[in-house]
Amino acid sequence: MKVKQTILAATAIIGTSTLLFQGFVQVVTASDFNKTNTIPTSYANYAVASSQTPQNSLPPGYKKTNYTVKAMNNQMPTSKDLTKEAAAEIGAKAIWRMYDQSLEGKVVEMTYQPPREDLPRAHWWGEVKFNDKLNYYFSIDAVTGEYFSMFRERTFTEKATYDEELAKNPQEYVDLAKKAAEKFNIVNGPVKSAVYEFQSMVENNDPLLSAKITGENGEIATVYIARKDKEFIGATYHAKEKYKDHPNQIISYPEIAEPKK
Repeated sequence: MKVKQTILAATAIIGTSTLLFQGFVQVVTASDFNKTNTIPTSYANYAVASSQTPQNSLPPGYKKTNYTVKAMNNQMPTSKDLTKEAAAEIGAKAIWRMYDQSLEGKVVEMTYQPPREDLPRAHWWGEVKFNDKLNYYFSIDAVTGEYFSMFRERTFTEKATYDEELAKNPQEYVDLAKKAAEKFNIVNGPVKSAVYEFQSMVENNDPLLSAKITGENGEIATVYIARKDKEFIGATYHAKEKYKDHPNQIISYPEIAEPKK
């Protein structure tokens, strides 16, 4: 089965410099999905998050819907990993909670990735394609269900350009990012600070502004707000952000039984 070569490509522009937008943007190839140089992982000492965390709680008004779960590669989860169905349901709950969107009748494409050097935690990557103008993506820890990234991709025809004035005074968008972090509990507690990072000019003509969020507990995340209409687009969470500086860190997981199909 052919794996989508580019999940989402974007360019972040800071002044006259061009950077690869890394965070909720991922560029993944078929060869990446089938690498075998996995990282050893211990499951003994990691503290289990409580059932009250967003990924394990039931969002208000949410009801499980009839959607189809489809495996997109031949990597097999281990006995400690969530099944693709359980992982898809975590994503479905998140999409409902953050975007008020039901997955009724949709196909959730799930790709399993074992631990690797750049992210030494196995994860599930999910895609839900609504139409040619709207898609949703999520990435979660394959064992604990902890969020790595959640976002939506919107496509517009009107071209966008870099906003010099906004770069000089981004506070309105930074405040919106902070409010989103608080609303969706993105750093698992109160927000200590929110700081402007950069604008991104993406191929789908939905330019974003990103803000680095730091929680009072020390967790960090990046929140993305749409320049076009100031909507919350998505976030990358502490579970993934912390590997930017320590890509080879090994994580210990708890003993969690794989849900039965």
